[in-house]
Amino acid sequence: MTGILENFTIHEVFKRTLNGKTPYPHQLETARNLIKGKSVVLRAPCGSGKTEACYASFLLGKGSSLPSRLIYSLPTRALVEEISDRIDQGVSRTGLLLDVAPQHGANSRDPFFKSDIVVATIDQTIGAYCCTPLSLPAYLGNIPAGAAVSSFHCFDEAHIYDRYLGLQSTLVLIERARLLELPFLVMSATLPDSFVHWFQKRFGNEDVAVVEGCDECVPTRRRRDVVLYWKDKLLEIADIFQGTERFEKVLVVCNTVDRAQMLYKQASSQLRRQGFEIFLLHSRFLDDHRKNIEERMRANLRSEKGKTCLITTQVCEVGLDISCDLLLTELAPADSLIQRVGRCARRGGKGEVWVFDVEYSAPYEEYEMTSSRDYVLQQLDAKRIGWTEELRFVDSLLNERFESIMNDENRRHRILKRLSDAAFKGSRREVEDNIREILSANVTIHDNPKDLRLDELLHMPWIDVDVRVLKRNLLEKAKFWQVNFEHDENGEPDFHITSTNDFYPYEYYVLDSDYAQYTPELGLSFGEKGESLKPLDIPLRPRSRSEYQEESWLDHAQNCLDAFIQIKNRELHALRLLDRLINNNDLNKTEGIVALSIATHDLGKLNKDWQESIGVKMTDYPLAHTPRKIKVKTPHATVSAYAMSRMLESLLAHTNYAIAFELAIGHHHHTRAEHVPQYTLCWQEIYRKLIEKITEKYGLDSNEQVEDQIPMATRLDTSFFDFENIKQYTAYCVISRFIRLSDQASFEVGRQTS
Repeated sequence: MTGILENFTIHEVFKRTLNGKTPYPHQLETARNLIKGKSVVLRAPCGSGKTEACYASFLLGKGSSLPSRLIYSLPTRALVEEISDRIDQGVSRTGLLLDVAPQHGANSRDPFFKSDIVVATIDQTIGAYCCTPLSLPAYLGNIPAGAAVSSFHCFDEAHIYDRYLGLQSTLVLIERARLLELPFLVMSATLPDSFVHWFQKRFGNEDVAVVEGCDECVPTRRRRDVVLYWKDKLLEIADIFQGTERFEKVLVVCNTVDRAQMLYKQASSQLRRQGFEIFLLHSRFLDDHRKNIEERMRANLRSEKGKTCLITTQVCEVGLDISCDLLLTELAPADSLIQRVGRCARRGGKGEVWVFDVEYSAPYEEYEMTSSRDYVLQQLDAKRIGWTEELRFVDSLLNERFESIMNDENRRHRILKRLSDAAFKGSRREVEDNIREILSANVTIHDNPKDLRLDELLHMPWIDVDVRVLKRNLLEKAKFWQVNFEHDENGEPDFHITSTNDFYPYEYYVLDSDYAQYTPELGLSFGEKGESLKPLDIPLRPRSRSEYQEESWLDHAQNCLDAFIQIKNRELHALRLLDRLINNNDLNKTEGIVALSIATHDLGKLNKDWQESIGVKMTDYPLAHTPRKIKVKTPHATVSAYAMSRMLESLLAHTNYAIAFELAIGHHHHTRAEHVPQYTLCWQEIYRKLIEKITEKYGLDSNEQVEDQIPMATRLDTSFFDFENIKQYTAYCVISRFIRLSDQASFEVGRQTS
């Protein structure tokens, strides 16, 4: 073991992250396998420390048996916030100064995936992997991609992923990781045996270890005594009042937001008179309001004093580390129901679960509800529910279905093709279409949206709502408008608003306040008159760097090389991966070729036309940047790539890897650029000396020269690397990241040395 905590035993590291508590056997077994370089599938009960098993293992193996970066993927934004805070606290207890950052659509703290630990939604991870980030413009896509293809991946709460889309996309990434000999970790409490067995069959026991938790190994689970009762009726307000007469910590889970809102409005006044703090939580709250509710609700549930009732929806199934004495829940499929049951007596003790029938199966499939109803009635009614019973429940209802899903090679191949197509186009929508069936639209409330400016519309409080819910509640009776955000003919942001008579996924809609209302207590609801919402007071993001200062071409090249030395130390594992891919078996030489690519990435700026366009004459010293705002129409990145192509081919044994370097240079301003203009490189003495200096330092041997001119415009070999060509695509992403991060960081290096 030679990770960053090499002087600590596995037990010591876990005790620190667990704040002095003794680690569980499944946590230790997970760590021992991962630091040996094996991948792990971890199946353990709710509340048994799976998250700590992941990041403590990462700390033990970071930079040695494990990559230097952990990307921890989750299905929901709320879960990302919860887990990132949890990991940050645990890491801080070790004394290590590592960066932990959440990354999702509403909190894009690390879109370039620079942190040591990135906790992201699964769509952010897959988008980054496909050079199509969901929180960055597409032209920056190969920067986070370089991290996504070379990191240690953990996929948590895998049972929540869309089984036909998100799960299959995840398996594509997992299969690619193993081909590159990168370990992964998959975790869940509610996955059937067939899911686990697929990994053993696919990769073998030597590559993938299956780790199982148990109730007996976890004190809180061992002391847990939860009994389930089937209620052959619909959940009504009287049932909540009956429960609150006997229990002080009560959780009520509905299958739809409308049902949760209705029960909350009916119950709130009387429960408050009984001394209860009552909360409503669902998916139609603004982030700040939802966070506030969660914080107050958690504090009340964890307090030994006081009565608390939470009325919620499926949002409680993942990401809410809460415990109740009584759970009243509407019937749900096996995996969802077990997640809900996991919130009852989560920290040990006695608890009861009351399961109520439903009038309609929505939002679930009818056959899922029928099979779940039959099993609960026949096998679980009036029975104690532990880990063994939970696994039997899942296996009985989901095992055959998952076996079919996991072994559907044709479906996964189609997903691979679709991801490849999304990567080639840089299409965010196509990435999202491969993760989940998007049925939601973005809505806000305003009576006169045509009076709003673009910046006001962009900063309106938008809420995701299922289009089927919108149609059911609003289509025949409400007034609403569609907002189309676009760009004008000069590429400037623009929009237009039109009246419409239907709702479609992805789109933006403004609802008239006569038909919808939003309050911090109830969230977004329909059928009652509300008020127009106001744009959020969101400060503009600071510029990523100050305006350009005048910088010579050679100074910029040297500053980039200096920045690369610092970046290389943080991304050394990625450099080692690149060395393996290009079959050098010579890390110094691989580093040298990357350094050469970084030094010459702006070679195209020595094009006579480019320098003249910024006012530099042939008798002047060439510049890389100027403080004057000049729109240069002559591209330079693709010129750099084309000019270096023959030299790169002579340094690399395989042409495909030379093309990976070439494209990485050509794409250092825009992923997917391909047009190469006619050019003539001047100031040969400057760039030749720089190239000679680098080749001598790293022992690079090339008999090829820079292609210093072409008489007519042409194109690079391709606009984008073949996503399905795993090794070459990975190399391209890693090289691109080194070049672009070095380019970005060079400005800070330049300021420090000036």
